[in-house]
Amino acid sequence: MVINRLFVRLPTVDGVLAFAYTPFLTIGAFAAPMRLECVLTNAGADDKETTRTILVVFDAEMNTLISYQGARPREFADVTISTVSINGSTDDMSIGIDRSSWSIVVQTYSQDRVSGEFGTCRPAAMSRP
Repeated sequence: MVINRLFVRLPTVDGVLAFAYTPFLTIGAFAAPMRLECVLTNAGADDKETTRTILVVFDAEMNTLISYQGARPREFADVTISTVSINGSTDDMSIGIDRSSWSIVVQTYSQDRVSGEFGTCRPAAMSRP
């Protein structure tokens, strides 16, 4: 009889151990690209503020950073993603995001001028590009 009890309890212990390890098996689901909806503000030369919304998608696992203005994607190079910040650049633009506050700065470079936009981001719905 004691042997039967051991056989009955062993599957129960295995079930508990399998359940305990389940969160570690599904942790890959959290590594999916993250989408941020960002509202940028630019103070013009005549002190009139203009705003625009962009979508920023970053993937820490793949080390990619893409922004969307409408449907037009812009892929960044020299991407660094840490627990503190997200940064990337192209030939004529750089982007930086503070992960603690989701504050963002975008700088656009032209031949004779640099313009800066500042704003905040928030997690976006997953249905967008």
